[in-house]
Amino acid sequence: MRITFCLIAFCVVHQTFSQNFLSSKFEDRYFSVTLGTGVSSYFGELNSGNSINDRLSQINAGIEARLLSRVGAKLEATYYTLKGNDLAAPDSSFQRQRNLSFNSRNFQVQLNIVYYLRKYTGAYYSRWNIDPYVYSGIGYTFFNPTADLGGETFSLREAKTEGVSYGKWAWSLPLGAGIKFRVNDFLNINFDLSYHFAFTDYLDDVSNTYATELPNGTAELLSDRKDEIGVINQAFYDQITPGSIRGDASDNDRYLFISLKLELFIPPSLFVR
Repeated sequence: MRITFCLIAFCVVHQTFSQNFLSSKFEDRYFSVTLGTGVSSYFGELNSGNSINDRLSQINAGIEARLLSRVGAKLEATYYTLKGNDLAAPDSSFQRQRNLSFNSRNFQVQLNIVYYLRKYTGAYYSRWNIDPYVYSGIGYTFFNPTADLGGETFSLREAKTEGVSYGKWAWSLPLGAGIKFRVNDFLNINFDLSYHFAFTDYLDDVSNTYATELPNGTAELLSDRKDEIGVINQAFYDQITPGSIRGDASDNDRYLFISLKLELFIPPSLFVR
């Protein structure tokens, strides 16, 4: 009986939703929602070749409002992972001898102003079949660099591998571009690419110099990992000591999102009785 009631209720809600959604087709729709996935790649001290990740590593959701014929505003949230490893650096290089690595699970919210290269036609259902755009805004990202040691995962922030403290959140500046492809009256498929300039150099926990004082032996092992691979380049091996250069503090970290998104246009009367 309870199952039957739930099925009937679901059918009624679904039918009402569908009727409201479709019957308001000829009302213009200034709002849309997006859901997508793609890859996230990091650029910093632990990606010497600036390689791009080729595996799915982020999911995103957002809501957009059309403000003017060529201008929109979009609020978006993204869960993404970043990683870097000196093992990919050239043989005998300083990075290879340094032998550092990190993994990070991150979350970001961003607010962007979107500029469309083609003027809005005045009705969402007669919009362009191909609609290119560019955007920029402000982002706020949570980051959490970790590393594995002895079969365990440790927080590099807590280890203070460079003897400094840094926060869990950082501002970022996104610059993006994309193309919307019309599927039907209500749906788009969007290809989107965005490059993010972080206002921190610690997404990978590497920025300045090796710490001269560390709280414990585990922190020491996480800070200086040259002995795990032995001597690859004697000069660089001897150079890596407390207080010596560990990263490049003059250049903040960056990251890239490449995304494929579904976009659904929402009628203004959908939730209005």
